Amino acid sequence: MYIIKTVSKSKKNASEKYFTYRLMESVRVGKKVKKITLLNLGSTFDVEQKEWAELSARINDIIHQAPTLFELDNVLEARAQAYAKQIIASRPKVQQEEVQYQEIDIATVTNSNPRSVGVEHVVYETIKELKLDTKLRTLGLTPTQTFSAIGSLVAKVARPSSDLQTYNWLCNTSGIPELMGCDFNQISSANIYRAADALLAHKDTLETHLYAQQQQLFAYDETLTLYDLTNTYFEGRAQGIARAKRGRSKEKRSDAPLVTLGIMLDGSGFVKKSEIFDGNVSEPATFKEMLDRLSVPNKKSFMAHKHSLVVMDAGIASSQNIDYLVENGYEYIVVSRKKEKQFDASKSTPVKRNSKEEVIVRAQKVINEKGETELFVHSKARESKEDAMLKRVQTLFVESLQYLKEGLTIKRRTKHYDKITERIGRLKEKYAAVAHYYAVTVTKDSHGPNALDIQWREKKSLDNKSSLHGVYCLRSNNTTMDEHTLWKTYTTLTDLEAVFKSLKSELGLRPIFHQKQSRVDGHLFLTLLAYSIVHTIRHKLKSKGIHYSWDRIRTILESTDRITTSMKHKDGTTIHIRRSVELEPEQKEIYDALNIQHQIGEVSIVYI
Repeated sequence: MYIIKTVSKSKKNASEKYFTYRLMESVRVGKKVKKITLLNLGSTFDVEQKEWAELSARINDIIHQAPTLFELDNVLEARAQAYAKQIIASRPKVQQEEVQYQEIDIATVTNSNPRSVGVEHVVYETIKELKLDTKLRTLGLTPTQTFSAIGSLVAKVARPSSDLQTYNWLCNTSGIPELMGCDFNQISSANIYRAADALLAHKDTLETHLYAQQQQLFAYDETLTLYDLTNTYFEGRAQGIARAKRGRSKEKRSDAPLVTLGIMLDGSGFVKKSEIFDGNVSEPATFKEMLDRLSVPNKKSFMAHKHSLVVMDAGIASSQNIDYLVENGYEYIVVSRKKEKQFDASKSTPVKRNSKEEVIVRAQKVINEKGETELFVHSKARESKEDAMLKRVQTLFVESLQYLKEGLTIKRRTKHYDKITERIGRLKEKYAAVAHYYAVTVTKDSHGPNALDIQWREKKSLDNKSSLHGVYCLRSNNTTMDEHTLWKTYTTLTDLEAVFKSLKSELGLRPIFHQKQSRVDGHLFLTLLAYSIVHTIRHKLKSKGIHYSWDRIRTILESTDRITTSMKHKDGTTIHIRRSVELEPEQKEIYDALNIQHQIGEVSIVYI
């Protein structure tokens, strides 16, 4: 086995020449010696000529499991392993059913080239089930672009990271190239960087396609629409990004530039439409634009106007947005912004019970003067939360009064009567929720401008709080739904919170490191596509009673590898068997629920 250097002419210009490199082997055929090309090393082969002999010898040793006299450095050893793997993969395969018992030297059995395939296989099978690979080809993407886009999407679901780390994962760690029939070592890393751009160019078409496939797959006709916004932050100054603005961060990172993502989902949590906005955009201001995009004239609509139900929280439910819904024939359920609440437990209906069959949520339905349905809901969980918040505010109020009182006898602390009363007034404004429970008295020094003492007492106990504690109000123009249906429909809005959590923590939406607007948009859209894949998987599992988070599913599946087992045959040849490991019981449970075959990839047997 040896390496040769040959001169080739450019096809475009015959006068231009360049060098190519090949790994050769001399084989005796009858009375003649024939030179065979084992591997084309290409024109970018950059190993120094003095190391060719060592590299060739090491490749031969790996293929034939021969002992190596001299160790190579890490870089050259990695090259030898990669080239040996390519040669073995290129050899004719023996059909598994033709294999019979063989005599081997068990001392020579080794396992090598492990590649993870568990998560990748489930994700790739889901991509094919949603016909996303086919759709990309019909959109005009080249084979390289299609491979890069699917590889990036699988990586985003299985191992979210930077573009460079994704490329290295595809080349050196994951077995997805074998499942796809693609060698990412032969694809430039630039194609991975541009994969999200290729997907973003067909954003509307891909969203429409995926949602239609999901509706068909799960056989449902969904008219419920959920809408909300989230934002995420940039690492860096993001100076070249038009949408990067400072605003109120939902991740407490108002120190960093933000970008906002708006999503509309159906009641099952599948994405209907997404849009990217400036980081300082307000929720009410974006709603009309998003809703209009769901039913654009002359295009296939995501939803029909009539009998479509929109669910929003109080932040989006402005009077203008509600008027817009009514004018355009939508039904709605929103959290009311009105401060006046009413709730009569004797006229309410139980809508939720705990495991002990105790009523924990009750609702009272009322038709208001506008003909709207108002649903006053009392939740024990909400009451407990409000109680805890009230007690916390009470503690802070009393501690602040105590601080002022102690300061009357400490140097350089506020003592002037007017200043003290002013500070107490500000405390009452700040802690208005509990201030009215207290009577505060400040005693003034009759011989000077200072205060002598501060006293306070409870006028009434917090235990005697309003009976409306834990009550919130929903509004709807649907007057036919009963209390349970109205409340249950509204609670689907919590699905959006789960979506945003999954996007940020499980799929790597945050933070954003890109410094170009197109790359930022591509990153957000790629993450949304990844969510669509994950949600399809989880929705299928839920139908079979498996309610795992994506993190847990990923952890269960990630121990499944594809490996090469090599051994010496009695006749001196070397056998290389490439196959995936057997699934564990918990992994089989997931595969069975998803109706995916247990064997991951083909079994490859090669004699050398």
